[in-house]
Order: sequence, then C-alpha cells, then structure tokens
Amino acid sequence: MDGDKRPAVGLDFGTSTTLVASARGVVPIGASEPWMPSLVGYGDAAVVVGDEAVDLADEQVVRSIKRAITENRRFVRVDTPTGVRDVRADDLIVELLRETAARAAARGMSLDEQSAPRLGCPAMWDGAQRRRLLELAQRAGLPVTLASLVDEPVAAGIAWLAQTAQDKKRPMRVLVFDMGGGTLDIAVLDVRGVRHHDLTVLAAIGMAEAGDALDEAIAEDLDFVLSAAGVEIGMLSRPERARKLVEHAAREAKVALSTSESHPLGLSRRVFGDVDVWYTREQLNAVFAPLMDRAEQYVAAALRAARMTELVSGTAYEILRAPLEELAAGIDVVVLSGGMSQIPYVAERLREMFPATTVVEPATAPPESAVVLGLAASARYGRLNMYRPGFDILLEWDSGREFRTVYDAYTPLVEPWQIAQGGSELRYVRTGLDLSLPRTGTGRLRIVSHTGDRVRATLGGKSLDRFPVALSDQKFEFAIYPNGRIRLTDGGGTHDGHVENWHTQRGPDHTERVKRIAPRRSPDVPVPYPFNRDRN
Repeated sequence: MDGDKRPAVGLDFGTSTTLVASARGVVPIGASEPWMPSLVGYGDAAVVVGDEAVDLADEQVVRSIKRAITENRRFVRVDTPTGVRDVRADDLIVELLRETAARAAARGMSLDEQSAPRLGCPAMWDGAQRRRLLELAQRAGLPVTLASLVDEPVAAGIAWLAQTAQDKKRPMRVLVFDMGGGTLDIAVLDVRGVRHHDLTVLAAIGMAEAGDALDEAIAEDLDFVLSAAGVEIGMLSRPERARKLVEHAAREAKVALSTSESHPLGLSRRVFGDVDVWYTREQLNAVFAPLMDRAEQYVAAALRAARMTELVSGTAYEILRAPLEELAAGIDVVVLSGGMSQIPYVAERLREMFPATTVVEPATAPPESAVVLGLAASARYGRLNMYRPGFDILLEWDSGREFRTVYDAYTPLVEPWQIAQGGSELRYVRTGLDLSLPRTGTGRLRIVSHTGDRVRATLGGKSLDRFPVALSDQKFEFAIYPNGRIRLTDGGGTHDGHVENWHTQRGPDHTERVKRIAPRRSPDVPVPYPFNRDRN
C-alpha cells in the first residue's frame, strides 16, 4: 500500500492492553502505566472502561473483548445493573475505543484526520473481521479505512527496523514472532535495505491461541499443585471464588517468572487455608511447551508460504517438503514482539529452531510496545507491499442491482492447513454454488481498491475490471493464487490472467539470494501435518 506522508498516530487495540503512540513515542493513556487495560464492564450505572474496570468483580468485567472479533462472536455475557445478560460485544468495543481516543486527546494527541491514525489487527483476520473492526472504530469517531489497517506483526517489524543498528544498505530477511494475549501472529518480511523504506510482506499467518491460553494452562496446572499440597478446590467452601483467585495467580505467576526462577502464589488464607505454594519457571516451561510446539508449526508454515509467494523455482510439492533447516537458514533476524515474548522460554525455543547465525532479539523494549510504535512509524514506508490483495472483486449482474463478493480484500489466499496438506493447487477459490449464482445470464467483474492504488489485472488478455462473465451456478469458479495468477471458469470456458505487482517487489540481488537458499528437493522428504483441515 502507498504510505500517507503525514505523520501517523498508531492505535494498538490489544487483547490485554491498548496503546497509542506518535512518531515521538508512546503516548501514556493509563492511570499508572503507559497503556490502558483492555477491560470493559459495568459499574453501578454505566459501562466502565480501562483502569476503572480493574477493581470490578470478575462477573462484571469482560476480559479480552478483542477475542469476540477473532472468534466471530456477537455477544458476551456480563453482570449488568439489570442482571446477568448477553451484551453486544461491538457496543463494548466502541466504548473502549472511544475512551482510548478521549485519553489520547487529553494528552494532546487527537486521533483525527490530521493525525492519520493507523490501526493494527491480527494477521490471521480475514476481510470480514477487518471490516468489523473498522466499522467499530468509525463508530468511535476514528477516521480509519481498510488502507489504514496494518497487520500487527508487520507493524512490529517496522518498529524494529526504525531503531535497528543493522547495516542500512544490506537486504535482510526478517521473521516477526508476535505473541500477545489472544493471538500469535507471524510475518516474514523482505527488507530492501532499511534506508529504502521499502519492505515486502512475503507471508503473514497466525492462530487464535497465545497468552490467554497459557493462563488457562497454568491455572489448570495449579489445580494439581494445590492438590499435591492437600487443597482440593472443589471441596472448599467457595470453590467458584477460589478458581477465580487461581486464575489471577496464574496471570501473576506468568509475569513474575519472566524475570525470576520461582514465585510464591500468595493465595488468600481465608479462601485456601494455611497453604504456602510456589511455582517455578521449570513448571511454567513444561506447561508452555505444547503451545510453543504449535507455534513452531505455524512458523514453519509461514516460511513455506513465503517461499511460495516468491515464485521460487520448483513445485509447491517440493517447497512443502523442504526441510525446516533449509527454510530457516534464509532468515537473518527473528524479531520478538508482544508481552508473551518476554518469557525467556520463547527465545530459547526459537534459538533452537534457527541456525546460530540468525539473530533473535526483541523488536523494542519493552516488546509489548512494538506494534503501536510500528504503526506510528508505518507512514514512513512508502511501499508496504502486501502478501494478499487490498481490493475487492465483485461479480455484478442485472445492471448492478445484484452482486456477489468474489474476493473480500485482505482475505488470506492460503491457509496454514492448505500448506501442510500439500499439492500444487494452493489458492483462494469461490464457486457458483458458494455464491448462489443464477443458472444462466450475463454479468461482469468489478474491482474496488481500498488502497487508492490502481489495480492492474488481466483476464483472457483483457482487463479484469468489467470482464464479461457467463453466469452459471455449476460451472463458475474463480481462483487467485499466491503468485498473483488468476483463473476464471464460467459458462463460456476458462480464462487465465494475472494481477500485477500487488504482492511483492524484488530486485536482481534478491532473486539470486532466493536461488541460493532454495535448491530443489527430493519428493520423499516427509512433512508433518499439524493443522486442522476444517479451519475456516
């Protein structure tokens, strides 16, 4: 996307915390911290947001409200002044964003058109989830569009680039590992020299499992620890209250063990009795291991997706079966972002995964500020070449009175489960049955850009925009491939085409680099199948 040359203000609406930053640094919006807790709930008579919600009873507060978008939930259950009921999650998110803007304005940083606000979102979000966030931000008074959204791991990579002491001219390959409260996002970036302010996003994927999942795993492990100490939570006089306290202790232990080898749980004697229980980093690592195992599988998927996007010689079959060591060897730097990356075990596992020559370091200090600082710096990057298209493709008929969205902007073209499954037909595809098309008739395709850039795309030797389509519910199929290839089959036959320059820019030295690190592989090299094929 083409960058806006005005100084930008970044807004990082995170699962656990919300931050605002300008080009000068983080704008403090919290009562005692630079960040505001991403908490929202109900007090005596109204919605309460941020620090004011910290002391509310657990049943009155919604934690991790951002997950409502990630999980496509429209309602959350909360104790309100009129009783426990299902509340629209969107209304609570709007209140949180509105409060964020008000606090930033009180600090002299208005989130208006003059400040060109940039908003972050998880890399795994599809077009519908991104549009939902934008609609809520606009309801809160923020002047944002799809073009002003930046994937969170990409923003973290920009933050690292903005302050790196690396050779300013040397091209670099960077993998960003952004583990926050609700999602793990991974991006592979090709940097054409830091001074060029030109980076290519080769891949960005993620999973809806991170800090919250670890908190739950620690709390479950603490049940066993307490049981070994003679405390059965289910037998206590207030078991529900006890479980809430254990969950709180789990979150505290996770933070404390980032800098200490052991931590006392400090549980209430009134609830748990006279019990003195400690939790160690070794225990934390053991609980964390399964989550990091899954995280490594997504790192591998991102590396393979990046290789496919680059159009390296060789088939998809060969790329999918290339050894992980070969793929990892092409990464110069692994950048750590998000609060979870402060846990030493994260860096330990990633250092084992990559060669000794690969640098593993935080994006910023502290790493939870990386995304918001990168959002604020993103306007400096004149070209953020996206790994998936920033435009809609519509199919219209009946003089435009009827239409279907064939492709929704920024929707992933390749899912991790597709990468693991293998085969050569890795693509985004919609059929006539998916779209509920008429059996017969004539329509046309139309392109709607969300970046302001002109989209150059051809189909059958003609422009894709306004390309005629013979409607068919049985024969219609539209596909976009990671390399920009397009194929349309309709009632009149099959038409091939291509979208130009939306996904990557490369120079001659980059091409030679790819050839050096991507030899053809034998098809008998096995590849693990770690992903759920039913994932949407």
